[in-house]
Amino acid sequence: MSQRLTTNTFQIQKDYILLKKIWHRGDFRIAAFFDKSDLQIRQKMKRIGARFSRTHKCWHLPYSKENYNLLRKHFDNLIIEKPKKETDDINFKRNANVPEERQHLPIAPQSERSLSHPEKAGNSTHKPKRNKVDPRLKLKVLEPIGKYWVLKLNYVESYVKALKKVKGVYWNKTHKAYMVLRHPEVKKNVESIFGVSLFGDDFYFKQNFSKSLSVEVFSYKQDERYMMLKFTQDFRLIDILRRLNQSRYSKAQKAYLLPATPKNLETLQLLLSDLKVKVNLNVDKNYFSVKKSINRKSEELSSTKQRLIDTVPVSAKAYVEDMTNMLMAMNYSNSTIKNYTNAFINFLNYHHYQDPEKLDRKTVVKYLSRLSEIGLRSASGHMIVNALKFYYKHVLEWDDTQSWTIPRPKKEKTLPKVLSVSECRRIIEAVNQPKHKLILLLAYGAGLRVSEICNLEWNAIDFDEHKILIKSGKGKKDRQVMLPYSIISYFETYKELYSTEHYVFEGQVKGQPYSSGSCRAIMRRALKQSGIDKKVNIHALRHSFATHLLEAGTDIRYIQKLLGHNSIKTTTIYTHVSQKSTRNIESPLDRMANNLSNDVKK
Repeated sequence: MSQRLTTNTFQIQKDYILLKKIWHRGDFRIAAFFDKSDLQIRQKMKRIGARFSRTHKCWHLPYSKENYNLLRKHFDNLIIEKPKKETDDINFKRNANVPEERQHLPIAPQSERSLSHPEKAGNSTHKPKRNKVDPRLKLKVLEPIGKYWVLKLNYVESYVKALKKVKGVYWNKTHKAYMVLRHPEVKKNVESIFGVSLFGDDFYFKQNFSKSLSVEVFSYKQDERYMMLKFTQDFRLIDILRRLNQSRYSKAQKAYLLPATPKNLETLQLLLSDLKVKVNLNVDKNYFSVKKSINRKSEELSSTKQRLIDTVPVSAKAYVEDMTNMLMAMNYSNSTIKNYTNAFINFLNYHHYQDPEKLDRKTVVKYLSRLSEIGLRSASGHMIVNALKFYYKHVLEWDDTQSWTIPRPKKEKTLPKVLSVSECRRIIEAVNQPKHKLILLLAYGAGLRVSEICNLEWNAIDFDEHKILIKSGKGKKDRQVMLPYSIISYFETYKELYSTEHYVFEGQVKGQPYSSGSCRAIMRRALKQSGIDKKVNIHALRHSFATHLLEAGTDIRYIQKLLGHNSIKTTTIYTHVSQKSTRNIESPLDRMANNLSNDVKK
């Protein structure tokens, strides 16, 4: 059943979907707005092929009669936005053969239609003027950074394609802006795209910053080991502060946090002196102490806890803080703290951040049932059950009779995804960058997890004994694995190119480990370049390592130790994907086919 009303009177309610016609990425789309906490609607949107737009904060499909009918088929409570009065007549004419409800999807302004169809723009009275920037872009020219001008704009396909073709322009993913080289030829090419003058004549010869900048340093009351840095939003400052070792950004405070040590203060003043930035201390110098230095584990836990607490409203912060405090007190790993607390936050969000102590067993079972209904896998279901049981048992201190024995979803018996030896070779050979190649070689040659590769330290590698010591792997266990002889030459080449001190692979910030997301991106590119059409990630190389060892006749007990499995049952799963036991078995159909072919010959 569909309804009609204007956007001004509409408030997004649970189980209702508002449909609008929007202009997105160079085309008209049917936009669907609904309560973001409704997981069932989100899953249905994914199934029918809808995509999420961060710009418009909605799900959308191409604007067509088929897609409109598809939405009507899958959703009952649709609300169609009523167009403005001045477009009613035009809308009726253009949609004469369209169902009545769909006619009320609003059309775009005439100026947008002219821009989207240049061949028809000649007859329009609203031709795009070249002395004005296209309003869809919302173009902004920000303060220059070094040898680049900075452009920020909305995505409009025709303009973006033209920008990508200009030599000297590139997209900065971190700042979400286009960097334009301060050069006369680049200036001419970029301005010709937009039809207006955008930049001055401050071409790159030397740093020429006109805007005076300052950074205010305060104490951080929540954790006095840190100093809080507040400043006017500027790309130059952000670029410096985010690259400082152990710096992190607090969304709640809208400021950067940095361990309050004299060395960090000195480093900060030195780096900002190049930009002539004034550092104003709003705290006594005694606040800075060597004792406030923070090791990596403490830094990770502190930042994780703060991020999790910042994601919930004030009324729920106490529940989340109690959860994280207990997990940290029991020495759970950083990833477990994130997974358990995020699962608990989703549970609270679904129940509008009610006091979890007041929720009964029936409510919890209904929540788990809904997650299963939208297609949640059993592994995720088990993690959610573990998180809820942890909260009720350890935080609220309920005994077994009070915690009602929350039901667990039945596990699927899935097999690991394994690549053949030739496929592993093709993937490794497809990568030419030494750092990326070495990461893939370690994943396959030593069977390391992604987190173990990222946290690998130089002092953990014994090149004489050809061994690697994995420190605090999954489950906080240490183990030794082999260092393949064939990989030594790659390490020597890598050392000549990269001067890392502590971690073998460092990220953008010196002294910080490489990110697991970057490792996964390396594998995705390698799969594409090698032409292997399989949906696998970098962990498949670890599965392949174990399977190929088993096929080569290695005792499964040794494989268990190399992989770091607690139980032999976990390792025996590779016997199900190994071809050694089934390679020489002949199907009865093949024997029958041989007999049939012999009969035919006779």
